[in-house]
Amino acid sequence: MRTIQLFIMLMVAGVMSVNAQNEIMDNQQKSELFFSKQVQGSMEEVYQRVVEALKVEKFGVITEIDMAKTLNEKLGVEMKPYKILGVCNPGFAYEAIQAEPNIGVFLPCKVILKQLDENTIEVVSMNPETMMKMLENEKLDKTAKSVGQKLEKVVLGL
Repeated sequence: MRTIQLFIMLMVAGVMSVNAQNEIMDNQQKSELFFSKQVQGSMEEVYQRVVEALKVEKFGVITEIDMAKTLNEKLGVEMKPYKILGVCNPGFAYEAIQAEPNIGVFLPCKVILKQLDENTIEVVSMNPETMMKMLENEKLDKTAKSVGQKLEKVVLGL
């Protein structure tokens, strides 16, 4: 009986270890795809901070989508505030288009602001360096790395 109990305990521990490893790998992959930070403040306050931080890195907001409003209008659903900002650094955009004429399907870069609770906004940006590797273009990889460094600085510096 004791042998069976020990065996079951070892099996459960093994399954838990595999699950923990998978969760770590999932989180690692997510951290390679996105830069993210939770910021205290209202949506408007954090939005202004993001816009100012983007300006410092020579990015401008060229599109803005209020997903909560759009989905409410189209589907009649309620959700917490969720904004998608299309951001662009013209110099990097030009370099990217020169390196890969079809890159426009990925432009502009996206930064999202999503309200988690009354006074907490999560700011998330994709990591262009990771995303562009799939195109296997060394010139584009160099540009994407520079863009990624600046977006990471913006998000993590909030």
